[in-house]
Parts: sequence; C-alpha cells; structure tokens
Amino acid sequence: MKRCLQTLLLSILFLLVTSVVGWVARFIPLDFWYIFAIASCILVFNVVLSLVFRKNKIVKLLSVFINALSMGFYLRSWYINRGFDNDLWLMLCVALLAAVYLFVFILPLYINALNRYYGWYLLVFTVLSIAGYVCLVIFTKTTWVSTLGYYGLLQLGFIMTLSMDASTKLKLFNSWQVSSFTVAVCAVIILIIVLGGDGIDGIFDGLGGADGAGGIQSPIKPQSKNEAETLIKTNIDK
Repeated sequence: MKRCLQTLLLSILFLLVTSVVGWVARFIPLDFWYIFAIASCILVFNVVLSLVFRKNKIVKLLSVFINALSMGFYLRSWYINRGFDNDLWLMLCVALLAAVYLFVFILPLYINALNRYYGWYLLVFTVLSIAGYVCLVIFTKTTWVSTLGYYGLLQLGFIMTLSMDASTKLKLFNSWQVSSFTVAVCAVIILIIVLGGDGIDGIFDGLGGADGAGGIQSPIKPQSKNEAETLIKTNIDK
C-alpha cells in the first residue's frame, strides 16, 4: 500500500500544480488557440524529453510536472472557450475532491474479496468512472464541474498505472510518467468539443431535433399544431 499512498500524494501535487498554472495563465492576454498551442508545445517537448532520457529517474519525475504545466494551459484554454473563469480556491478544492476519487478507489482494496479479484474491480470502477465523466460533460455547463471531470480523468490515469510493474524505482517513476500523459487525452477531448462548435450539445440536436433532419427520426411523423387542429376539425365535420 506504500505505492498507493505515494501515487495519491503525487497525484495531489500534480493537480495542485495544474490548478495554479491554470489560474496564473488567466493573466496571459491570448485567445483559445494560442493558449492551446502553448500547452501542446509543452506536451510535445515533454514527449521528446522522455524519449531522449528514457532511463533517467529524475527526468521521469520532472516529466510528470511538465505535464501538469501543460494541463494547466489546456485547462485555461477550456475556460476561455467556455467564457467562464474559476477562482484559485475553487480550483484547489476541485483538485482535492478529485484526490478523494483516487482514495475511494484505493480504500476498498483493503477488503480481501475485492483485492483478490482486482482485475474485475478495476474494470468495473473504470467503466463507471468513464460513464460518470461522459455524463458530466454532456449534462453540465459550469466550468467547475467540467474541471472535476478532467481532473477525474487524470486521476483515472494514475489508477490505471497502479497495476504496472513497479519492482524498481525506475519502473515506479515510469508508471507515474505514463499516468501523467493522460493530459493528451484531455487535450483531444477539449479539441473535439471546440471543433464541434457547440460541442456535445450538437449530438442531441442531431439525435433528438424537432424535425429529425439529418438525425434519428421517429417512425411516426410528429404533427404540427395547425395540422392537428385541421385533423380534429375534419373529424368533427364528418
């Protein structure tokens, strides 16, 4: 359980750095694409750095916090796109709430029955987490809730790599480094939503639009108010 505790503490530091960077970036007078580009450049630089120094433990640990820096800028670009802002104290509270999510995953492992079937437990927890995240993105508009979704996704990255081999310090640091690159997944999600215009909301317009144009339609054509009144009047006359 020592590794679980170390991972929990590291993930908290990761999210705290992300929150501080995301808040400080508000003072940079650039639009969404510039901030997103800065975050992407930092991420690409980190990928190159990680490949060049694959066996350096210090670089692997440093890489984790470089990704936290990148995520801070990605988060700021998300706020710019949404036209909202969060205070630093709120972002820090969300980070701590996300840490509880990881703690909730670790705590049941003390139950032998669950720990014995860890693979199934991990699978169920992951599926439920992803489903919860999708619901947060689809059904919420507030930035603090979406921030919790992104932070939860990052924590899920740390959870997934808890199953990796960590028999040496190099392998342990490698698992943490891999976890931190979940930032790339968050970046892709942000980009998809932004390029989609209204984002996920557009899906519902396509699936459940009033006229069903270009989407899934009911086999029974809905009648307009005038059509319904005409049909009623015709039946009465008969």
